[in-house]
Amino acid sequence: MADKKQARLTQEVQPENRFVQFYRETAAELRKVVWPTRDEAVRLTIIVVAVVIAMSIFLGAIDYALTQIMRIILVR
Repeated sequence: MADKKQARLTQEVQPENRFVQFYRETAAELRKVVWPTRDEAVRLTIIVVAVVIAMSIFLGAIDYALTQIMRIILVR
């Protein structure tokens, strides 16, 4: 009985069967997903946009400061 199971596991999957298997497994995984509500999605999107803006300002300030420091050093 173990030989039959091992033989079945070692059989190659046909290329067209791989696509079908991939599609079925993907659909099964998507059914397991707990999708956020609209309010959660909006709230999280706002948080992401706010963090991106804050980091842009922070990195821009650091870039500006380092540029000014390099300008002072190179002018001498």
